[in-house]
Amino acid sequence: MSEMVDHEVVVIFKKYLYPLSAKLTEMLNEHFSHQTERRGCGYTQATRVIAEFVSQARDPMGFQDLRIFEDYDTKTLKNLLNQSSSYGLVLQTWRNLDLNADVQECLQRLNPQEGFAQNLQQEIEFQSTLRHIHQYAEREESKLICQLLTDIILPQDAAVQDMIDCQSLAEKPKVGSCPMAEKFFLRIAHHRLLRQGEINIFVDEHEQPIMMEKLNMGDNHSCISLVPLMMNGVRLPAGSLFSADYEIEQLAKHKNKQYKGYVIPIAEMSGFWFLRLTTLAVSPENRARAFGYHFKQQVDNGLFRPDTTELSQLMDIAHDQIYVGHPC
Repeated sequence: MSEMVDHEVVVIFKKYLYPLSAKLTEMLNEHFSHQTERRGCGYTQATRVIAEFVSQARDPMGFQDLRIFEDYDTKTLKNLLNQSSSYGLVLQTWRNLDLNADVQECLQRLNPQEGFAQNLQQEIEFQSTLRHIHQYAEREESKLICQLLTDIILPQDAAVQDMIDCQSLAEKPKVGSCPMAEKFFLRIAHHRLLRQGEINIFVDEHEQPIMMEKLNMGDNHSCISLVPLMMNGVRLPAGSLFSADYEIEQLAKHKNKQYKGYVIPIAEMSGFWFLRLTTLAVSPENRARAFGYHFKQQVDNGLFRPDTTELSQLMDIAHDQIYVGHPC
């Protein structure tokens, strides 16, 4: 039996930072146990694991996010947080130390041979390397994973990034992340909705489409993002799969122009739950490589043009549903 070859992301983290957790490593390396009808493929599964982290609020002092690594010793971080005030440094969080001006000022004051200074410098270097680790990746799908993992540890600011901050729900709705969710979004992209099918378009304050939700086609309240979004400090690419939970009667809305369903301001929503990346999050030319068995499944099951369909087609359909000015 041929030896398993490490995924590019696994190699990069092992070489430049810390090995990823055994679970993420196994998934990214496409262990056969993840190549099933239900799971899709290891890459898909890895994005499900990452989604569980993303959908939880970043804890400024907690270390649970560091579980993405196999063996990250938090002792140094704990000591830094406990000792910082003794060195005239007030730390509200261990995250983003490499961008913290107070940390830089403190280092300039301290003797570089001092243990606290050395530990602080060590963590800064770790975080700085993590912040730029996606630059070592050559493959599109690897860059996506690297950036997701980076943001989990070093959360971003939506205002600074000029992105929509998508609130996460307190609990995960009972909506699955089945690998066949793309089946219906692919049909929608080619104007092939099922007769009973409905689509809701979530829009920003300028009536620009942000997300599309499908109803009466597979799982209800399954949504795909049409633009990059941020959730709990993590940048999520267009083509991310979410679930929603709401009562339609309670929302401000107006009917779609073309298909059954509504245009709904995303501000009306209490939040979403990030489930995974869809195959549409990766360019058509790279999907077979990125999603392997999952993509093969789509082809073998006769899904509609999984190899050529682009998110822009869903965006066009979303635009077609929006009235210019609300109907009377």
